[in-house]
Amino acid sequence: MANIAFILNKLPDGGVERVTTSLVTPLTDLGHKVYIFVHCLCADRISEGELPAQYVMLPYEAWDNRNAAAVCEGVVRHSIDVFFSPLIAPKYIFELKNRALCKVVFVLHSLPFYEKKETWWRINNRKVSSLGAWLSKYLIAIPKYYLGYYDRKIAKRYRYIYKNTDAFATLFDDYSRSVASAIGVGDIENSKLYTLQNPMPRIDYTCENVEREKRVLYVGRLSRRDKRIDRLLMVWERICHNFPDWELSIVGEGEDKENLMAIVAEHRLPRVEFYGFCSNPSDYYAKSEILCLTSDFEGCPMVLLEAQQCGCATMAFDCSAGVRELLSPVWENGVFVPNDDIEAYVEALSRLMDDDALRRKIQQNGLESVKRFSVDKSAQQYNALINRLL
Repeated sequence: MANIAFILNKLPDGGVERVTTSLVTPLTDLGHKVYIFVHCLCADRISEGELPAQYVMLPYEAWDNRNAAAVCEGVVRHSIDVFFSPLIAPKYIFELKNRALCKVVFVLHSLPFYEKKETWWRINNRKVSSLGAWLSKYLIAIPKYYLGYYDRKIAKRYRYIYKNTDAFATLFDDYSRSVASAIGVGDIENSKLYTLQNPMPRIDYTCENVEREKRVLYVGRLSRRDKRIDRLLMVWERICHNFPDWELSIVGEGEDKENLMAIVAEHRLPRVEFYGFCSNPSDYYAKSEILCLTSDFEGCPMVLLEAQQCGCATMAFDCSAGVRELLSPVWENGVFVPNDDIEAYVEALSRLMDDDALRRKIQQNGLESVKRFSVDKSAQQYNALINRLL
């Protein structure tokens, strides 16, 4: 079969990393040899023999183009046939294709044009400490945003990636259509655009006879830029006194943790606990009633799939087609409300917390719905693409 490689910055880390590593075993079972090019490997968080992959260490962070020589040398030394680059597109991956060292696949592990949302975050949070900074923000950056400058810039980048890779993959067909429209691809069927759905890792866990606690759960990176856990705290402030026997548990680490803890202290929010990083949060999912996501944007949020797999009811803001795909139909497989509508989120979460029968229905339906995203199905999609490229 083939020698294939994935490039990551750190292991273990967030959703992209969990998705990638979950593919290693099924792809190996299909006969492929898997390598992971990685900059930071936290060996103490990875069990010995956990992954049947070989690691190739990078001298710099994965997106740093100074890795070019090391990556090219590693590709040649290990006879890599197909090189997958999830989310990041450093210049050196294009060198791999242009030098015909291997086939190159870029995987957009988020919703198309997520970069525009990140740009808007940076603009909004830019400090205005001088007249020049004020002019730059309000007379240049903001007008450029509304006049579509960043849309055109991102579309240009996507066109470049599409031209200089052998395949451009997205997480859902709807995302592929969006990219195709942006870069001018008319015939998707005969293009280099592919759909590679995120896999739901196999877990040896049963939810039967598990006694759930009255807990609203958040699992993920503590980052205000995209995850917006501050919005979850706003919701909790509105409802916590109506549900005195419920608690809010926040599992994860990130740059916004201290600020979030300060909000809890300042507003004296009761029954909020921070539990830090957890490499396998299955116990939290299985013992919680509801998993809440309050992100401003998401591609295919793995926490929703993981929670459903553990029989936890799930809800989120309607921030992408991916979220709608995972939680539809609403009030059947999950719950989503209009993005940034705090009042709607408060009402929906209150209803879910107050109605035991409704929660049980959503929990049971979620267990069935998540089977669409089996790791074996995803591995077969990757395998088909590898065979087609070779």
